[in-house]
Amino acid sequence: MPVFTGPLADMNACPQVSVLVLNWNKKEYLHRCLSSVFRQNYPNIEILFIDNGSDDGSVELVRKHYPQAHIIALDHNMGFSAANNIGIAQASGDYIMTLNNDTELDEGCVSELIEVIEQFPQAWSCSPKIVSFDNPPIIVNVGIGVQDRWPTDRGHGEPDDGRYDQIEEILGPNGGAGLYRKAVLDEIGGYDEDFVAYFEDVDLAWRARLTGWISVYAPKAICRHAFGGTNKTRPFYIEYHIFRNIIWLYIKDIPGAYLWKKVPGLLKQEIIFWKSHLRRGGAKWLKMKIDTYKKLPRMMMKRRHIQRNRHIDDKEFERWFHELLPW
Repeated sequence: MPVFTGPLADMNACPQVSVLVLNWNKKEYLHRCLSSVFRQNYPNIEILFIDNGSDDGSVELVRKHYPQAHIIALDHNMGFSAANNIGIAQASGDYIMTLNNDTELDEGCVSELIEVIEQFPQAWSCSPKIVSFDNPPIIVNVGIGVQDRWPTDRGHGEPDDGRYDQIEEILGPNGGAGLYRKAVLDEIGGYDEDFVAYFEDVDLAWRARLTGWISVYAPKAICRHAFGGTNKTRPFYIEYHIFRNIIWLYIKDIPGAYLWKKVPGLLKQEIIFWKSHLRRGGAKWLKMKIDTYKKLPRMMMKRRHIQRNRHIDDKEFERWFHELLPW
């Protein structure tokens, strides 16, 4: 791992990295996560602890044990997207690293991320290698991937046996542990707060790619993650946001020449969804679909702005998004 010495040991010679640790009622994870951030060998880090209205003493723990952290204590749970956007707005770094509370960074993780992204001026983001706490570890994700035409965790469940040990271009990082240029986040608008959680990182990566930015993967930047540690006890919450947000993702981000060809397939899948999910408890799924449809006009307004600012041609779009187009 690179250890910054000589001129780079001067924090003013290194781009500042603002690490945003997002938390909601998971005090038991915080020592492991925050202590790993404070152990980083990178010399120019600010740490922002964003608490989404916890009532388990999380803020008090951080205030007592990590007084160097800047605490942003929200009065209620605003979700992943809005809370991180608040942190991004208050961060002073050249780079932003979003980090879930159920993670632990190797001491050279931030250094490795900066080492890689600084080699690619056209890169807006960089993904670490995220592995499990198992021994031996397995891959949790190495960026955003695709499976069965759905966004997924690239490499998830595969052994960490060298197959993901090369620096390479990817679609984008997982929001649970990713490095971003703040200037690009300011340019393209940060996370979509309507998404609340799930696929918000896919939407962000999609928008950045449409405007011409690339993303890279840093295999020596190691982050350990208790996969699903934050929301594993809330299965309907996850399904609600996944099934709602995927429709918004398509409406916003697929260029017209491709989207309109997919409308019959989308309608067919909606019918199939209704037939299958009404049997699983119709009222809650009805609410989810009403919530989805109510904001379609809003998504269309966002779509106009996104597609007007598209800078890649059809060939480049297909190279990255053909497998993500529905049906």
